[in-house]
Amino acid sequence: MTAAARGEGRMWARYTERKYRTVIRRNRGSVSLEGLTATQAEIELIKYRLVMEEDFRIDDPIVVYRGRLGRQFVIDGHTRARVRWDKGERVIPAIVLSSPEPQVDMELAGVAARAGDGEPMQIQDVPVVDRIGEGTEEWEKRRQELLAKLHEDNEHN
Repeated sequence: MTAAARGEGRMWARYTERKYRTVIRRNRGSVSLEGLTATQAEIELIKYRLVMEEDFRIDDPIVVYRGRLGRQFVIDGHTRARVRWDKGERVIPAIVLSSPEPQVDMELAGVAARAGDGEPMQIQDVPVVDRIGEGTEEWEKRRQELLAKLHEDNEHN
């Protein structure tokens, strides 16, 4: 597991704990990809390709917030989740965060609705978008940045 995977969700948890004066619980496990709610509007095509074709961080757990009413929101790992969905998998390793504070659920529901342009999206519905231009210099630069970050994370492991 990369250093990034070990730290995923910690900054979000600290921010949320301070904002709502609550405690965020953290557990490792697996979650179903079915019904997993996205909190970002799109997935970067270059990252999607790295995960799909080169297994870029494919084994790192995603970070999910499980709300009090059972709704699950992706905090980190949209690309990994989408790739696994597209490969036919329906369960993914996850770091599952939770809190007794209902306002956390309400905030994430709002984030999810904004990401979906008014309606929350499931992970399989998040569009994969190329904003760089596949095959361009910028594409290769972004690819190298992502691979360098992975290399750095592995060195700190």
